[in-house]
Amino acid sequence: MSVDNPAKSLTQATYERLRRDVLSCALAPGSRVNVKELAELYEASGGAVREALSRLTSEDLVVLEPQKGFRIAPISLADLRDLTLARIEIEGMCLRQSIENGDVSWEARLVSAYHSLSRAPGPESGDKYESVQWNGAHSAFHETLVSACPNSWLSRLRKMMFEQNSRYRALSVAITAGDRDLAGEHKGLLDAALARDADTAVALIGLHIQQTSAVLMTELQASKALGDQ
Repeated sequence: MSVDNPAKSLTQATYERLRRDVLSCALAPGSRVNVKELAELYEASGGAVREALSRLTSEDLVVLEPQKGFRIAPISLADLRDLTLARIEIEGMCLRQSIENGDVSWEARLVSAYHSLSRAPGPESGDKYESVQWNGAHSAFHETLVSACPNSWLSRLRKMMFEQNSRYRALSVAITAGDRDLAGEHKGLLDAALARDADTAVALIGLHIQQTSAVLMTELQASKALGDQ
């Protein structure tokens, strides 16, 4: 019988929490990392924090700079533009194939995922909004939408880009809270998928991705303009 290694479990827990804080922008993009402070915050050892940071460098979420230490990977207008265009293409292909191949079980999972998302207080709900709960339900809904895609390489690329976009999404949601009908956008995707209307669903997912990026692009452009002055 195998026995869990407490040190390994703590290291994994530290990695998972650190990764969540990076993706949610609780740790600001571009900020320096103080290993001692994070160790105290996570009630972990400095070694566990360093190992977690090293793992995140391989995911391009953390940068290791010689003689300077770790830094949360910065965001940029150019990166967001490239990521948005790539996501629209890959997400659309995965969604189309998922709709073409999904069965009744896929439909049931999709309805269930949408129900969970619709019950999670969204960004527009103000003080009731709980980002961890909503982000989990949101990711699950989008993952279920494309879960019947049979192309494993497209699915891997799609998942990688969805996660890379998490930081941009978190910043965009904070800006657009109350000004965007996210519930309506997700309902439209659900209805098109269940109707097996791939053309409409692909058009809607492209618009959904573009709208998430557009407002943040405007903010980043303004920041760049101010920086150039």
